[in-house]
Amino acid sequence: MNDSIAPPPSEPAQPQQPAQQARPLTHTRTTAGHWVAIIILLLALGASALLNIGLLAVLAGSTLAGMEGGERNKFTEETVHGRGGDKVVQLNASGIITFSASSGLFFEQQGLADRLMDEIKEAEKDSRVLGILLVVDSPGGGVTASDILYDRLVKFKTAKGRNRKIVVLMRDLAASGGYYISMAGDKVIAHRTTITGSIGVILSTLNLKALGDKIGIKGVTIASGENKDMLNPLRDIDPEDTNILQTAINDLYDRFVSVVSRSRGLDAARVRTLADGRIYTANQALEAGLIDEIGYEEDARETLKTVLGTEDFKIVRYRRVRTFMDILNARLDVLGRLPYPLNQANGSPQFMYLWQPAFTR
Repeated sequence: MNDSIAPPPSEPAQPQQPAQQARPLTHTRTTAGHWVAIIILLLALGASALLNIGLLAVLAGSTLAGMEGGERNKFTEETVHGRGGDKVVQLNASGIITFSASSGLFFEQQGLADRLMDEIKEAEKDSRVLGILLVVDSPGGGVTASDILYDRLVKFKTAKGRNRKIVVLMRDLAASGGYYISMAGDKVIAHRTTITGSIGVILSTLNLKALGDKIGIKGVTIASGENKDMLNPLRDIDPEDTNILQTAINDLYDRFVSVVSRSRGLDAARVRTLADGRIYTANQALEAGLIDEIGYEEDARETLKTVLGTEDFKIVRYRRVRTFMDILNARLDVLGRLPYPLNQANGSPQFMYLWQPAFTR
């Protein structure tokens, strides 16, 4: 008999637990991506809602403005200064003087010349308008746009048998075409820091002949005459072309000199000595007789009282009323424009009454 004691049965081995693995980050990343997408979507919806509210506000405003008389009024009036039944309309000639429009966020922006022409026409219809306060802050612009605007301002003063007045207030810059339109004023006032003058004409372009030869670009032009492609940038400058263009510039320059001479009461020969294209400070312009005085906005208002012979008037400015159809038509116009040829309408060299120092050499 075996007295040995059997060992107790061993407990079953526990299965070894695998090492705990790192928790995948896929879920966290996915959640973050979803939040980013949601935020972007909300921002887009918010922007869309703001645009729609803006469109509805413009539509409502134009509808209310058009209730009177059953017709849509083009402008509303905002009082700038003073009180009284009679008015002086403040026109802000700020920027390049051009008829070319530009595209805005909701609607096409009129060129400065077009906008001012519309405002002058509106002022002319109002029998309570005694005159215009023309605030100029412009380096000039197109020869034709400047001349048409000047002529329209002059005719405004005597339209419909009236005897209206124009006072000009120059701000930072009233150069070249900006000075040209200022010549319609009965009195011309410049701020102490105004830059004015630059009386003259400029035609700017680039000649790329040397660059074209270097990189292998040649121009191909088929024209009816040897002068038809003047200022072709891919051929050498022809002295005959230069002479032709200089003759045109001289004629346009003579027009500028005559306008200044007549408006300022200066002899044409004296104007020519001043009109070599240089700019003038306010002090220099006053000494040369190109302006009447140096002052500020309150001085311009006092001058208005003097030339009008009354203090009983308010200064107003116009705000254009936009309709929903204006916005819709402008958007369709922008969408319908072909991307090529780029800037075809304004790509040609233009004769300018413009202070353009970057391209004068």
